[in-house]
Amino acid sequence: MNATDRNGGANHGAGSKPAEVETGVGREFRAARLARGMNIEDVARQLRLSVRQVTALEQDDYDNLASGTFLRGFVRNYAKLLQMDAAPLLQRLEQSLPPTPTPTISYQTEGIPFPSNQGGGKRNLIIAGVAVLVLLLIFEIYDASEGNKGKQPAVKMETGTGPERGDVPPKNQLPSANSTGGLVSSAEEATVTEQKHEVPAPLPAPAPIPAAPLARQSAPAAVAPEPANASARESANISAPQPAGGGDVLRLVFEGESWTEVKDSGGRLLLSRINPRGTEQVLHGKPPFSLTIGNAAAVKLVYNNNPVDLAPYINAYGGTARLSLK
Repeated sequence: MNATDRNGGANHGAGSKPAEVETGVGREFRAARLARGMNIEDVARQLRLSVRQVTALEQDDYDNLASGTFLRGFVRNYAKLLQMDAAPLLQRLEQSLPPTPTPTISYQTEGIPFPSNQGGGKRNLIIAGVAVLVLLLIFEIYDASEGNKGKQPAVKMETGTGPERGDVPPKNQLPSANSTGGLVSSAEEATVTEQKHEVPAPLPAPAPIPAAPLARQSAPAAVAPEPANASARESANISAPQPAGGGDVLRLVFEGESWTEVKDSGGRLLLSRINPRGTEQVLHGKPPFSLTIGNAAAVKLVYNNNPVDLAPYINAYGGTARLSLK
């Protein structure tokens, strides 16, 4: 009787394992995949997982997969790909997973070493000695600065005699300027007298009359450089380069269908639509730009003629990239 019970129990145990395998989540995924004619590589590429991860999921080998939220995300995405209801699959997954151990916190109340006050006396002496040295150093610096202040008046008196000696050359230079002015005036008088001598003899009376217009004409000649300077200023103002305007440029090339949303720094919506495969969008705006790109692996982004790698920003489970460009 006992032997029969053991055999019956063994047979019952052997029969229960195939039942668990048949109703496993991974086996159901595998059957649905084969029914649609898909191989593991196709599933791994569309879910952005490795072939090893897909194989472990179909074999219910959860030890080689990430646990918790990541594992539930794998099941949810696989069910969505195969157009299956994810709710009962997730419920069965929770039943097949071992219970999560409750973390325990232990507090060590014994054997905690406390610092003793035996070395406090030496430490206090060292601190006091350092403080005394710092005070002595400050006193020495202050004493030296006071000594330097006492010596400064003598230096000022010595340097004060310099300008008196230096004032002599400018006084000597002033007459030289006047003398040059006198030379210039005498030269002008000489030219005027020469012009007077050049007047023809048959007209002695009108000779002094042209001297006044010449004097009047000489004054505008001296003022003539000012319009030239004004025109130079105007030309400088005209030739000064003006700052160039315009926003930054975003270019998106869609090698696959992708829903994309782009906003500029002011929150203005530049693009929000599903973009078909083989199309591209060129956007202008003021940075920073906020981008949300679906199926980002099939999209190429160029920002101000510089390609941007979207791989670091792609969500491993949804294939969506979210980033900001400044």
